[in-house]
Amino acid sequence: MTPDEFERVLDRACDILTENVRSSTLYHGPEPFEQHVQDMLKVAAKDTGFTVSPTFNRYAFPDIRVNGYGVEVKYTKQDTWTAVGNSIFEGMRDPDVHSIYVVLGKIGGTPEVRWGRYEDAVTHVRVSNSPRFVIELETERAPLFSHMAIPYGEFAQLGDEAKMRHVRDYSRGRLKEGERLWWLEPEHSLPLQVRPYPDLPDAEKRALRAEASLLSPQICGPSHGRTAQRKYAAPALYLLMHHGVIAPQTRDLFSAGSVAQHIPPLYEGEPHVSRALRGIEDLMRDAAERLEDALFEEYWGRRCPPDERIAEWLRMADAVAIGWRPSDHLFLAH
Repeated sequence: MTPDEFERVLDRACDILTENVRSSTLYHGPEPFEQHVQDMLKVAAKDTGFTVSPTFNRYAFPDIRVNGYGVEVKYTKQDTWTAVGNSIFEGMRDPDVHSIYVVLGKIGGTPEVRWGRYEDAVTHVRVSNSPRFVIELETERAPLFSHMAIPYGEFAQLGDEAKMRHVRDYSRGRLKEGERLWWLEPEHSLPLQVRPYPDLPDAEKRALRAEASLLSPQICGPSHGRTAQRKYAAPALYLLMHHGVIAPQTRDLFSAGSVAQHIPPLYEGEPHVSRALRGIEDLMRDAAERLEDALFEEYWGRRCPPDERIAEWLRMADAVAIGWRPSDHLFLAH
């Protein structure tokens, strides 16, 4: 059976389904609607040679199989053609299905049922406990897989980590200034316990300041003006997302006199942040050696070999500092 023949069956089924969801509430609800889709596909496929049946497991993807074609059923009470799709990992995909379509029942507004090709209807990824596709049937947005430059059929064959690489790259491209992904690896999750920074032991405070400072050279930027507060967003997010530490006054970690008072100034008017960083240079070097490449890709926008990270940090810090050059005062001892 050709795709055109199967799509004609879908046309007939959706016409019947639309009439039925408008005339009766018996089919309103995810479970009765899914069963009704299966029943009406059988009606529409009568005398065509198609065999309609549920997939091999109630939790498998897609919901229905028809001679190698798959139908994933979605339902929304809203007046919208958008629905949350399946996990990007498709862990229980039916091996007998080669082409997948989606049938979406829209009950809000004027009830209606439409179908689309799955690969064309997936437009975005939403992250909850697991990255999930977003389905849109009526949209001018390009399919997700065109943004990721990989056909859906190829994406579906990839392993979990390869899929995550594509999704991470796509998601990074959508970040606004100051935003960060909260997941770097498929198993990454926020720490369950959140600890206030002031309550930490001094040694841990210094180690965390070193990591956050290394990943955030923008802290060397101006202390006044429109971007002054925003420069502390990245280190604050790092502490929270990767260590479960909340710092109510993030700027105090880098520029307050209390973190630099024991460091004698090199020159009159040396910024507090310069003195604070000189006090943790050794810890920043240690962090440069041991932190994962993925963190630098996330916070710097690119990977950097461990032995080049301090030099690169100085280059970026010099680019944002005004009135002083970090490279003239920091990491001078080798």
